[in-house]
Amino acid sequence: MFKSILCPVDFSDTSTSAAYNAINFASEIKAEITFIHVIDIQALQNIGDLSGGSLNDLDFLIEEEKPILNKLKEECEKKGVKVKTILTHGEPHNVILGAIKEGGHDIVIMGTHGRKGLTRAVLGSMAESVIRKSDVPVLLYHYKG
Repeated sequence: MFKSILCPVDFSDTSTSAAYNAINFASEIKAEITFIHVIDIQALQNIGDLSGGSLNDLDFLIEEEKPILNKLKEECEKKGVKVKTILTHGEPHNVILGAIKEGGHDIVIMGTHGRKGLTRAVLGSMAESVIRKSDVPVLLYHYKG
């Protein structure tokens, strides 16, 4: 049935909840899981322009977010789940859709929404974009905190 799960994460509470649910699901069905985090440089630059800040150091962002992905990887390893992590940049929904095809994933598990406020307004609805264009099933989790 499902052998390969793609789990996009943005490290929000909703995304983190979906990730841990994905780990449990993968453990139960003996599937492998790939966590992908996409740094949306364009959206962050737009926010920087609006706030008077700037985003010049992609390497800094990558180093900040590696430990969070590693924590998810460690949780998978504890449960015996084969895991991969991808930390990249680009237009998130396009990168996610490309990863579905390139990785041969047969289901996506993600949070219904992540960021709030201005960031969400700039980014739009990631889950909606993935649902509309994905060739594989998308399982959404809604975190109620």
